[in-house]
Amino acid sequence: MHSRSVSFISFAGVLILAIACSGDNPAGPDAPSQLNSSGAPLSSTIKSDVASAAGNAIAANLESLLANQAAAVGSFTVLAPSFDGETSSSTPPSSAPADQPNCTAGSQPGVYLCVKQPGPGDHLKCTYSDEKKLYLCVKQEEPAPPASNPPSGEPQPTPAPSPSNPESCSFNADALVYSCAKSVEGKSVVKSYQFLDASGQAMEKFVRGTTESIRYRVQSDGTETRDNHTSASHSLRYVTVSGFLGPNRVWNGFGSSADTTSYKEDLSTRKYTGLSVDTLKAVTFVDERATHPYPLSGVAVRVVDYTVISTGKQVETTTVHKRVVVTFNGTADVPISLGDYSCVLHLDTHKVDGCK
Repeated sequence: MHSRSVSFISFAGVLILAIACSGDNPAGPDAPSQLNSSGAPLSSTIKSDVASAAGNAIAANLESLLANQAAAVGSFTVLAPSFDGETSSSTPPSSAPADQPNCTAGSQPGVYLCVKQPGPGDHLKCTYSDEKKLYLCVKQEEPAPPASNPPSGEPQPTPAPSPSNPESCSFNADALVYSCAKSVEGKSVVKSYQFLDASGQAMEKFVRGTTESIRYRVQSDGTETRDNHTSASHSLRYVTVSGFLGPNRVWNGFGSSADTTSYKEDLSTRKYTGLSVDTLKAVTFVDERATHPYPLSGVAVRVVDYTVISTGKQVETTTVHKRVVVTFNGTADVPISLGDYSCVLHLDTHKVDGCK
């Protein structure tokens, strides 16, 4: 079973070596953090742009990680005393599929754990685990009833809004890996994750008191429009959240992305294209986030290597290499720095201000 855990991350080796060799800086560990710019005003503007874009990306990534954790733990945790092939004697929740007492609903909408194969009338897509004799089932969209034509002269009913695209998940019983995909609002995300015990052995599901960590691979592609800029990003992340046997949840990981961001101000534009490398180092949350919603400690690092084309009175091409560091302190307002250029990142709004 240990080989299953190893195989889940073996394809990350190239990226790990790249980050280890660069010290999380694409320009190399000893390369100076500098701007090859011919004018101070453009240099100052670029610093502000990089801080703003990196702060938004780090805050958004943090929210995504927490959502992934909540979905994984809530949907696939053990909710019944046994899944040994016998029907549980406990009463299933009211949200379970009709006439299927062998199914237990997860906290993520539309996900069920079933001992026996559900019937076709429940519109469930199931994956069977031969090892545990368990079905992981995801609710499928039911076909709409045929539309009826109202009598001539009567007002036509207003069409119902289309439902948002649900997340579709599957389970690989051999590798003990869950895979999910979702596309919504200009963004597509494909993620895989695996539950691990304290010894690093892969587990079929989250078991409270036994599962110690969750390992993720998250690939996302999306576009965003905020204030005076638009951006597109194609990223790949490998992260692990540990500490489920204790009071805190600790995130560590790395990733990279190909980014394009365009700013427009009056008659001038600035277009950034290039690569970024991200690292999470011991980003620590309290398990009870109702009273402590923000990380108590840890750092997020983003290193960017961009080409900037600025247009206005003249066209200027600039390269930028910057290391952006966010240090978490238990509040929504955290310091974000680019060498001697420091600002404040507001995790709740993703805004960056107070730069000096």
